[in-house]
Amino acid sequence: MVELQDLRKELNNKGFTYTAVQLENVIKSDVNIDVLQSILKECISPTLYLPDDINLLYNQLSNLTNFSEEYRFIITRNLQEILMEIVTPTNGLSVIYMEDEELEEAIILYQNAVLGDVQAQLELSHLYKDIERDDWAFPWFEALGKAGNAEALYWVGNYYYMGNVVDKDLKKTYLSYKEAAEKGFPDAINNYADMYLRGEYIEKDLTRALELFKQAAKKGVPEAMYTLGYMYENGVGTKMDLTKSRDWYTKSALAGDVFAANKLGHEAVEHGLGEEAISWYKMAADHGDSYGEFNLGHCYENGIGTPVNLKRAKTWYQKAALKGDKQAKVRLKEL
Repeated sequence: MVELQDLRKELNNKGFTYTAVQLENVIKSDVNIDVLQSILKECISPTLYLPDDINLLYNQLSNLTNFSEEYRFIITRNLQEILMEIVTPTNGLSVIYMEDEELEEAIILYQNAVLGDVQAQLELSHLYKDIERDDWAFPWFEALGKAGNAEALYWVGNYYYMGNVVDKDLKKTYLSYKEAAEKGFPDAINNYADMYLRGEYIEKDLTRALELFKQAAKKGVPEAMYTLGYMYENGVGTKMDLTKSRDWYTKSALAGDVFAANKLGHEAVEHGLGEEAISWYKMAADHGDSYGEFNLGHCYENGIGTPVNLKRAKTWYQKAALKGDKQAKVRLKEL
């Protein structure tokens, strides 16, 4: 975000003198709704083009009538985001396919969020994630996390782990996952377990990891089931047990994990069980997995579990290729 003084200077240069004068007061003191709306009216004309994401934010702010003071920093940050687009247009290509009714719902979400409605804040955070504005989502997740919301804490941990919105910080990642896990949030338990499995920030503890993955698996996390399959297959943190391993891989695949489905498909091919392989690959493909689609193409091309059918093979290769699968692109060229 540009420095406040630089933004005020740019606003003055553009002729938005009222906004330049009022902006610092708005940010440093209590936000006055009337002043906020006056700023937006001075800077936004009916003919002004705004990228879809900024236009969404503008509609949310311009319809504000009240808010809780604790969310002032988010409102002022959003205001600066809009003003920055005005003074230094990005000519962004943001495209959000949002019907009028959906826009109205997004406006209401914002109105309720700044009044402290937890569910609205969560939905708003995910809305911003869906439109790839993680920088707008994070402050809401962070505010919710500080209030003890388990789902928000999980996402705060993810952001600190990824380091794409805030600096990567494994300590904050660990503490966020830990708190969310202790509150029983399934995906947080899984990620908390991962940190023990890999020894990230915390000392590696395979026994603790196994225990946590079992907790997450019981709560229905497919990834945890897959990891349990791996641990029993390789004797990681427990005795090797191939029966338990396959059982967990199967549960994982049936719960929607595409890695498990493809793995079971490969094992079926190795054992000459072509029809079973196709069923596992189809399961992965039905979840939109490009590797599962490629594997189905391979089966139809080579007659694994089915008569050779190059037309179907090309269809599945094309689906995978459209998702960027390089192997599928090669097979399409060769066919």
